[in-house]
Amino acid sequence: MPCRRVERSGAKLLLTAALLIAVSAQAPVHAQPSAAMTADRMAAITISPSTPKPHDQPGGNSVRRLCRAEPDKNIPSWNVEGWQAYQRLWDELAADPDDPALRKYLGLPIGSAAENDTFVIKSARGRSAPKWLGWRSGSYRQIETPHLQLFSHADEATTREVATDMERVYWIWTQLFFPLWEGNHQVALHLRDIDADQSVADALAKHPARLSSRRKLRIVLLKDADDYARTLGTSMPGIDQSTGFYSDQRQTSFFYPSTSADAVASRRHELIHQLFREATRSRLMGELPGARADFWLIEGIAGYFESLHVDRARATVGGWDSPRLQFARYRVLGGRDFIPLQELRSAGHAAAQQQSDLARWYANAIAYTHLLLDGDSVAHRRWVYQQLATLYQIPLDVPAAAAPESPERGLIDFLRVDDTVLRDNPTSRPLTQLCLSNCETTPTGLASLTTSNDCQWMDLSRQPVATADVTRLCPTPAQLDQLSLEATRVDDSLQAWLRQATNLRELDLSWTPCGDQTVAAIANHRALQTLWLTGTRVTDASIPTLAAIGTLQSIDVQRTDITSNGLAKLKTLRPDCNINPLQLRAP
Repeated sequence: MPCRRVERSGAKLLLTAALLIAVSAQAPVHAQPSAAMTADRMAAITISPSTPKPHDQPGGNSVRRLCRAEPDKNIPSWNVEGWQAYQRLWDELAADPDDPALRKYLGLPIGSAAENDTFVIKSARGRSAPKWLGWRSGSYRQIETPHLQLFSHADEATTREVATDMERVYWIWTQLFFPLWEGNHQVALHLRDIDADQSVADALAKHPARLSSRRKLRIVLLKDADDYARTLGTSMPGIDQSTGFYSDQRQTSFFYPSTSADAVASRRHELIHQLFREATRSRLMGELPGARADFWLIEGIAGYFESLHVDRARATVGGWDSPRLQFARYRVLGGRDFIPLQELRSAGHAAAQQQSDLARWYANAIAYTHLLLDGDSVAHRRWVYQQLATLYQIPLDVPAAAAPESPERGLIDFLRVDDTVLRDNPTSRPLTQLCLSNCETTPTGLASLTTSNDCQWMDLSRQPVATADVTRLCPTPAQLDQLSLEATRVDDSLQAWLRQATNLRELDLSWTPCGDQTVAAIANHRALQTLWLTGTRVTDASIPTLAAIGTLQSIDVQRTDITSNGLAKLKTLRPDCNINPLQLRAP
């Protein structure tokens, strides 16, 4: 079924969203965090034509081992030796991306071919698309990578770009979810006799081997959104609202090209569904995983993997800065709107579709998944691993792990980040969404974050931040869509910066000392729909300005210096507006 993204809404509005209907992924067991550093995400090695040698990277080739997926050495069935050997292989490849023995083993282009295409091994006019597509031979492009087969209506450059990204995701996935990958037994067999002091590359040079897979994953890339809807729309009403779809029946993923962050995340999301159905030894037949129970974990893992960030030679998944986790933080911390895990567990696929507040359901599912994978408990991670193996019917003969007991309090503590978390887990991804509402951060911690001119949603409600802290985080606010600074220390000094935020759709300045000068700064904003000025120092002088913002649909000016006459005038000038929608108690 199509994947639709669950969107956030404004600071005080309840949310609605379409359900993410999909198949999902698995998650590995982490290494234990060291005393010197707090890890809050998983890491893997990635491949790029421009991968720098270790001496070109800050800190050398020091991939944070504590973040790497590692087996529990107390459980032999985790295939400990194979997993460790596979990690050694990728460490060596990071040190020498052009090593021919390693690349040959992974089925990657070698030499001059690798310089031109990191992953693409064949590109030609298409002649073998599935008959049910109804595509005329030669009317499309067909591209193959070591593990993917793409049939594309898009131009060749775009198709190659998508193919490269998706093949890279495949290799990241094999490292993080090694025990559930169909190739793990091959790795264990091929690399079993390598001595601890011998390099994997040298061993493979002397005794060549190559990984194989049962078949390539099929991807259909449409030309654009219209082509996507036209191809799938007749049998799937509402498909035009999605950007990607994995068909379990066809064993095919469908996408159209888009460079937006949401579209890329959805594409990777759907590919993970496909990988766990088709690149494992799954015995699941005839139904979706989680059809009867634990569907929260199917979608939680999918949402978790959307946080994938590729940064030069390293890829990370999870972390406090995960875009999905910002929304979960807003719902759970902002409104204490959490669902007991046992309640989530009892719902299968059909029950999930019937949720009255899907945004709430997804926020909780994704938050719990982050907690169980990025938290401190190895037992929790082992349990998640085993649950996913059960849901996908993947053979994994390991002792059962106990389910988490009453993790609700742990969820709140996990989401409430502080300065230490920000400092010890620096983000390298562009911060397009940042919600620290009700957290325990200070300007000192925020100073460790990199600036972002691409931020679309910022919520620093009830944080001890002033104007300088806000403007440093987002020097150019032209991309901001939603901004909440409720109960912060910003004042009218914000006006020059706020004047640049012309695309704001929702603004919350409640319980700040902002006044008429700040309102004047948004006089020409023509996207603004919702404005919260509760408890500010706004006076009757701002009434003409507020009335003139024609796009406004909701305004709250309770507990301000606006008089009853001023309020009556505003209601007369803007009878179409919802004025003072909150019911505040008398002071």
